[in-house]
Amino acid sequence: MTCDYTWTSTAGRSNEDPADPADPEYAGAALPTGLSTDGRGCVTGPNRPVLDTVFPVLSSSFTPVPGLTEIASTVQLRGISDRAHAQDLDQPGYRFGERVLTAELDLAMLGTRLRQGESYRWRVRGTPPSVPAGGWSPWCEFTIAGKTLDDLGLDDSRGYDVVLPTATWRRISDVMGPVETYVGGGTSAHEPIAIAARSTSSRAQVTMSGSDWEGIVNALAYHASEQGEVSYWELADLVSAALDGPPHPTMGFPRP
Repeated sequence: MTCDYTWTSTAGRSNEDPADPADPEYAGAALPTGLSTDGRGCVTGPNRPVLDTVFPVLSSSFTPVPGLTEIASTVQLRGISDRAHAQDLDQPGYRFGERVLTAELDLAMLGTRLRQGESYRWRVRGTPPSVPAGGWSPWCEFTIAGKTLDDLGLDDSRGYDVVLPTATWRRISDVMGPVETYVGGGTSAHEPIAIAARSTSSRAQVTMSGSDWEGIVNALAYHASEQGEVSYWELADLVSAALDGPPHPTMGFPRP
């Protein structure tokens, strides 16, 4: 169970040493004892795991403290290379069962997508505000694969052209449903597909932004998973391949 995520700056804390349980300054602190990166152990260096997801789950457990039922955990997430994009996140952890305190950072829940091909490191602290020491865990590292099944790896700020048979656009348009007009004059993002579906040519081009294409393939994958419709997965494959994405994307949904 996680909730109430808040991005914050942790300037000045980045170089704190890991906690020393023998230090009396940590009395009453819930110290990190178990760390998992999307189900993998805590690793640094060239053996860091390569993950097939841009939305990893960072999990940690802490030493039980008598009378402590909630920890004020903080996860630091950093890009290892200069090009990487990462932020710090404050996130509460809750007690599960009688002895284990856990905290989890699920990037999919936040809608925070990491970059394909980039390496990251993360660590966590579980000390409550009343404890003056930092209590940071060691750093754990991971790399996002160059292509992942849950993301097309597109640039949200540019447009992409896709040319497919008009009959294929009709099938995609049927899955997406009618184009809606919103207050203020905006329309559904898949309107260009609906227009292409009405083309009198055998093939038609559709141009949309990276984020809109992500939305189209995500919607196709969602409907394919929810309805168990193999033909919808085939449509997602066609669009992804045309965008130089993974040949069989899942977008995070179960796929047979």
